Order: sequence, then C-alpha cells, then structure tokens
Amino acid sequence: MPVINIELNDLNRMLKEPISSDDFSKIISQIGSDPDEINNEEAIVEFFPDRPDLLSTEGVARAIRAFSEQQLGLVDYVTKSPSTHMIISKEVLEIRPEVLGAIVRDIKLDNTSIKCLMELQEKLHVTLGRRRSKVSIGIHDLAKLKPPFQYTTCSPHEPAFVPLQKEYEMTPEEILKEHPKGIEYAHLLTDFDKYPLITDSAGEVASMPPIINGALTTIKEDTTEVLIDVTGLDRDAVEACLNIVAAALVERGGEIEQLEIRYPTENIVVPNMKPKIHKIENDYLINLLGFDPENFAIFKAFRKCAMEPDLKDGTWHVKVPAYRADILHPVDLLEEVAIGLGYDNLPEQLPREVTFGKALQSRKLGNNCRETMLGIGFQEVVTLTLTSSKMLHEVTKRENNNEATVSNPVTEDYHMLRSSILPNLLELLKSNKHRELPQRIFEFGDIIIDHTNHKSLAWIELATKSTFSNAKATAEMIAQRLRISGENTDCEDPVFISGRSVQIENDGLLLKYGEIHPRILEKLEIGYPAIGGEIHW
Repeated sequence: MPVINIELNDLNRMLKEPISSDDFSKIISQIGSDPDEINNEEAIVEFFPDRPDLLSTEGVARAIRAFSEQQLGLVDYVTKSPSTHMIISKEVLEIRPEVLGAIVRDIKLDNTSIKCLMELQEKLHVTLGRRRSKVSIGIHDLAKLKPPFQYTTCSPHEPAFVPLQKEYEMTPEEILKEHPKGIEYAHLLTDFDKYPLITDSAGEVASMPPIINGALTTIKEDTTEVLIDVTGLDRDAVEACLNIVAAALVERGGEIEQLEIRYPTENIVVPNMKPKIHKIENDYLINLLGFDPENFAIFKAFRKCAMEPDLKDGTWHVKVPAYRADILHPVDLLEEVAIGLGYDNLPEQLPREVTFGKALQSRKLGNNCRETMLGIGFQEVVTLTLTSSKMLHEVTKRENNNEATVSNPVTEDYHMLRSSILPNLLELLKSNKHRELPQRIFEFGDIIIDHTNHKSLAWIELATKSTFSNAKATAEMIAQRLRISGENTDCEDPVFISGRSVQIENDGLLLKYGEIHPRILEKLEIGYPAIGGEIHW
C-alpha cells in the first residue's frame, strides 16, 4: 500500500481546529488508513490504493475536517473561466493521446508543502498512473512560461533543454539514455521515433511527458501560480489525477483557473470540479448494512465523508466530489456510510445463514499430487511463475507456443510466464549440483498456455543411474495414484531423449515422462543422468 509522511504541524495549518497526535491516531484509522508510526511531530501512514485522493497531507487534512465535523459536507470548488489555452497537435495523439490541464493561482508554498506536492505526484504516478504508463503529471511554475501552450512531438535530437536534476542541456535522446529518469522510463517511448513535448509560446520546454519536466519551471518557495499538465492513455484516469492535484493545491490557498484544451477535432475546458451525483436505494443500503441507523444518521454519515446527500422517493442522491475517483457503484456509497457511522458503532449480530467452506477442486488435486509425490520419496520445491525464453526455448529446444510476456520486465531473466514447470526444476538442479545424490524434486503449480491458467505437476530425479525403467516405474505409480489412464505413445518433446520417452493423452490431460536429453544436462553443467516427467491438466 502507498505510504505517506505527514508533518502534524503542516497538517494542523489546514485544519480549523488543530488536533493532537493521539486524536490523529484515532481518526486516521477510521477513515481507511493503517498507521505505521505516529509521534508528536510526524506520522507515517498507509492508505489503500483505491483512495488516491488521500495520498497527500492536503487530502488527509480535507478528510479529517469533514470526519471530525470541523467542515461537514461537500467542498465547493470555484473555477474561473480560462484565460489561455493549449493546442494539441495531431501527431502526438498517436503516442500519448490524452492530455488535460489547469492553472492554479495564489498558492502559498514552503519547503514542506513543495515536498508534499512532489510526493503526491509520485504516488499518483505509481497508483493511478501505473508507473507513468497510464498517466503522468507535470507541475510547473507558470511565471516562467508564456501562454498559450502547445502539446506536440519532437525528434530525438531536438530541441535540447535543461531537464530536472541537471544543469546543462540535453537532447531528448540523451535524456532517455543518460538521465536517471530517462533510463527508468525510456521503455514507454521505445516504440516511437518521435516524443511528446509541452512548450510555451516562446518555445521554452515545460515537459517531455511521461519522462521528465524542464528545470526552467521548477517549483520553488516563491512560486505563486502553477500550470498542471496531465497526459496519458486513459481519459478517466487522467481526469482523476488532474482533479486530485488541483484540489490539493486549493488546500494551499490556491484558486483554480480552467484551461482550454484545443484538440484537432474538439475544444474542451478543464478541469470540471463540479460534483458527480451517484444514487443508492435506501432499502438496498439498509439491507446490506444489516440494520437501520435512521435517515438522519445516514445523512450525517455521508457528510462526514465530505459528500452531500439528498433522500428522494426512497433513493439517496449523493453529490460526490470530483477528486473521488473510487466511487463507481452503489456499494461504494454503502462503504462511505459505514465509515461515517464508524465501524465500531455498527451493532453486533449473529450471521443470518450458516455456511461451511470446502476446498476447490484445484486444491484437492494439488493435495493429492503432493501426497503422492511425498509418498514415493520426492521433495517439494516452489519456483517462480516468471521465467525467460532462454530457459523455456533456448535450453530445452522447445518451440515458442505464444507464451504470455511481461510488458515491463525488471530483468531479462523474468520476462515471460512459464508454460511448463520442468525448465524451472532443471534450473534449480543446476544451482544445487554440489548437493549429494540422489536429488528427487517435484512441484505442483500454475502454468500459462494460450494465455489461460492450467495446473501442472512436474518431477525430476537426478542420480548416478537414472534409466527409462526408473522413469516408467515412477510415472506409473503417479498415474495409478492420480487415476490417470490412456494409451502410451512415443513422445517427441525435445526435453526428453527420442525413443526413451512416452506420453499419455486423455480428455485434455497430458502426461509425459522419460530420460532428460544429455544436451540439456550438458548445457546446464549437470554431470549426472536425469529422468523426469510432467502432467498438464
């Protein structure tokens, strides 16, 4: 879960009535947080990712004001009409098609509030932004720019500008190859020969989304007005991030001014800070809540969550603030009522129905496989579902079966979801070849074939003498215990020696066993013969 640091003095500046660390500890856990550490000066707290509006001191202050009844109900965000615009080029829509923005004036910043703002930006990048792939945010000192603005594309070689954390100009290509942020997020632009760029009317670079901002517009303590740009691939996520950042700056005294976004085919004015209306039937709410707290208590509970409810003809019409991106279904409103009432205040009652859990069929299968393998002397191991094409194909000589790949792998060793467990066991034996023989290991787990999950059991025995007769005896014991039957046919899997391997197919089930090919053992520097097999369900 996202972790944020809150300075209590900074928090109290945004409250009408300051609260102590003890009061903060009580309130914060009731509004959906898991406190890690709280003292008289600061607090380290975790929030669930479904509440991105609480990923800053500003958002927490806003929630506490409502929950502690310092300011019940909806916050009214006044937006001024736009005084400038941003022009969107047609070319950039093929790279990063969604862009929204806003101007916030008359903000009051210091070192603490700037730090909070930057942390909110990064937390949104990680959560709603999916590490900037879905959404990226830029916050700029507006005084350093000359409106109007342009969102366009640039070549890898120009224009050169000074990026954040540097004191000299770099071309876009140099940023992607040499700048720490460029190296970290270069994969987001590898498929394109041009890159997104936000400039002002004088040609000064404000941002190169989704990589980095220009150093020219760095936020400082004397900054009083900012330009927010939010780019991405999903309009709803982009709008949610813009509303959250704009609302946070209002907590710092800011006033929101809208920005006209001129797309090639339409003009829009953003941000729209008007509340959205969600509905929930009163009977549905009471039924799921488990008791009737009466209308006034429900009304107040909504207002303690910074919402404005109205009961009409048995249905609650609830105005939800624009920064609440997590309200999607009536059950989300039910959760807000429960929070507003206080979970500790919900009456205790016995369950209305008695139910008994039972194991899934896949769990029964797994238990049966483990009992069988342990009974014949094998040791269970657990390996990663992630693997590499080197182990799945290069080492085994198996063909590529359109395996599912990871779009943003951490390393090349783990960029693919396994379609077989046997290569993992072979790799494990390679790492343990210094251990005494015999080594008899197995694993029951998930594999992914044609982008669908399947269960699989795989086993390998490494010994000074491992023959096909041993492989057959082991496989027959396993098949008998698991009640697997079928006609034996020659197996042409390159993992096994041709002529010393067998497979059985029966109603979607596939069992293969035999002697592991010496080519594989030699490549993995395993100096003893091995036998093994696998079953796919």
